[in-house]
Amino acid sequence: MARPFKDDRYPGVSSRIKNGKIVYRYRAKGMPEIRLPGKPGDPEFEAEYQRATQGLGKNAAIIDLPGRALPRTFGHAARRLETTMEWLDFDEATQRKNVRLIERFLNLKVDPKYPLTWRNTPVEHMDADRLRAIIEGIFATNRTVAKHMLVAIKKLLWVATEVEKWIKPQDDPALSIRVRVPKSTGNPAWPVAIREKFEARHPIGTPARTCYALGFWLGNRRGDIAALEWEDLVTEEIELFDGSLELIEAFAFRQKKNRNRHGGREMFVPIVDKLAAALEPLDRSQGGTVLKSAYKRAFSEKSLTGMMQHWNRQAGIPDGYTLHGLRRTFGTYLAECNIQARAIMEAMGHSSMTVTDDYVREANKKRMAVDIARAINQREAKRDAMKQRTVLRVVK
Repeated sequence: MARPFKDDRYPGVSSRIKNGKIVYRYRAKGMPEIRLPGKPGDPEFEAEYQRATQGLGKNAAIIDLPGRALPRTFGHAARRLETTMEWLDFDEATQRKNVRLIERFLNLKVDPKYPLTWRNTPVEHMDADRLRAIIEGIFATNRTVAKHMLVAIKKLLWVATEVEKWIKPQDDPALSIRVRVPKSTGNPAWPVAIREKFEARHPIGTPARTCYALGFWLGNRRGDIAALEWEDLVTEEIELFDGSLELIEAFAFRQKKNRNRHGGREMFVPIVDKLAAALEPLDRSQGGTVLKSAYKRAFSEKSLTGMMQHWNRQAGIPDGYTLHGLRRTFGTYLAECNIQARAIMEAMGHSSMTVTDDYVREANKKRMAVDIARAINQREAKRDAMKQRTVLRVVK
């Protein structure tokens, strides 16, 4: 009877006793076995093993998918992933990013001393220890890449568990592995002093001030600010929660993020007074984008990053305060106004509460710190008052 081969350098190899001799074979799940000559380490064994794992053995079969792939291997999973409706639902940028990560994984060697790669290795041969070793190797140099790599590999394992049923869900090696990355310190919220400095340098009516006002008071991303048009400005009658009916001016648009994936999140952002003041002197007669250059041309999405840096330097503001930072400023502002988390999520177009909760948590942390300081001041004021009291002598 065959027994599992114990050397991890040769996934898929097992052995049995035949005519008093140990015979080795390679077999991918659901496929005919391939006899391997000699023993591990022998040149003929190594050559035939590589042929078998690469689909070149006489009994090996190549599945009919774009690109060569052996059955039930990670290469097979990658080809199958690209035909799923979940993959086709991703936008082009997401697909490209995942393709890069998946190809990087597929080209990794199972063992550095041998040429076998994960592309030609059956999914069932991946276990939690091997997966952890791969992710930890990347984590040591770049935690963010390690996190994205794990997500990409999970997509292949999802094909193996949920789409093709090659392995059982409880055997998914990624179940116990998590990658946590430090909270990003980039694109910080703009403090009041920085905002006032920018406003003092760039008066209302300039492209710089318009961009700043749209970024802050709309709380949306760079692409949405660049693409926002006067046609998106609507006036609607809204019945409020208290039963009153008001005529509201607002920007109604679809966010650019995930527009190719699920159409983008539909936004309705009422115009607050300060944004209205910033928009009031602008020429609306020509239509087109709200934000235009001094030459009355629309800004490209990418150009706004450099322009904001230029405008900040003109105002004497240090590098690091970005257009996306104004979006974070808006979220922080709402949390500090004690707006409910669900309302903040809707106002900013978040797809989940994870990011929204960060804004609320930070605002509450500051409130608690203030409450503590007030309690200390009150207690010390009582002690000082007590010391200043005149000692009363009780006369019997």
